[in-house]
Amino acid sequence: MARTKKSNDMTEQAEGPATFEAALAELDQVVAALEAGALPLSEATRLYEKGMKLARICNEMLVSAEMRITQIQTAFGEQMRLPPQESEA
Repeated sequence: MARTKKSNDMTEQAEGPATFEAALAELDQVVAALEAGALPLSEATRLYEKGMKLARICNEMLVSAEMRITQIQTAFGEQMRLPPQESEA
């Protein structure tokens, strides 16, 4: 089982976390570790770099979701419009 966990970790490191929630949770852990302090400079620097990469991944996922929502709204927007009320006309 440890072998599977290790290969999953390697996949996440190469491609990043698979979901927004996983990336955000990992980013939270990095931030907590950095805020706690007491890390050697090299470890703090490594974690900072990892945190910046995770923040970029989260941002890209959010932008992608926003673009998808905009596409859905555009595609179905005409169907969602209410007909004008007679009193307004």
